Amino acid sequence: MNIATWLVPALLVADQAIKLTVLWAVGPRVFEGEVGAVFLSNLFWVVDATFVKNTGAAFGIFQGGARILVWISLLIGLGILAYLSLHHRRTPLSQQLALSLIAAGALGNAIDRLGHGWVVDYVDINRTGLSILDNFPIWNLADACVVVGAFLLLLPQRKRRY
Repeated sequence: MNIATWLVPALLVADQAIKLTVLWAVGPRVFEGEVGAVFLSNLFWVVDATFVKNTGAAFGIFQGGARILVWISLLIGLGILAYLSLHHRRTPLSQQLALSLIAAGALGNAIDRLGHGWVVDYVDINRTGLSILDNFPIWNLADACVVVGAFLLLLPQRKRRY
């Protein structure tokens, strides 16, 4: 069974539902020109919900590149889905999981770029006392999917013994 057939749509729905909730919480000011970070609430422990318009890539890199990033995101997301649909029988489940996460993340942020011209970021880690975490860029579920998927691809694969 191809994991992508159920995981990618589920993650896309979750990602977009959370982003719509964040936009609803921010309200009409989200469409104001240069609205900065908007604090929404303390979620738990050291994590806050803070809205930021991200015109770049994951974790705020490549700011202002939304026009080219939308096409790169679509190409990556749809390319991975095409690969998995053709080769899922020969692709180990761990790689299917990793590739599905990357595809879902790429497509989730592509939807934002197509619809708004920017990505909705909302997860803000702070109040840890560790400067590397307290200054960490604000991110979203799609960013997390891409990072976790890439990390899973880097893990050594177990070889089957026949």
